[in-house]
Amino acid sequence: MSNSNLSDVQMQNLLTALTDAMLSGDADIDHLIMEHQVDGGDVRSLIDVIDQLHRSMTPIQPSPRFVRRLHQDLVGMDTGNVLVRVRRLPPRVQIAAGIALVAGVMILSRRRAGSEDRQERQERAAAQ
Repeated sequence: MSNSNLSDVQMQNLLTALTDAMLSGDADIDHLIMEHQVDGGDVRSLIDVIDQLHRSMTPIQPSPRFVRRLHQDLVGMDTGNVLVRVRRLPPRVQIAAGIALVAGVMILSRRRAGSEDRQERQERAAAQ
């Protein structure tokens, strides 16, 4: 491009103005050339590039799950549901968490059964 005398900010402003004008359908190229004091050939080549990008870049809609997770990440809302948290973990960690949960329940049930047995023995001893 022959307009090497344009600063980065001026080039960004020109590209923004060209893109906005093309998207709105109100591309008054002569006005933009005069406003930014650039060569008309350069502007036309930029318009070709912008037009090709516009035609080749097709918008896609993100999935609702992605939108929900992104919102939670950005806003910082943490779901209180344990199952949702476990589902986000890798499969190996899910299996380990399941094993730890089962082991914890077994230990608690043994302690509870042991304390009930002790209490029954104490009640029988007190009754005799």
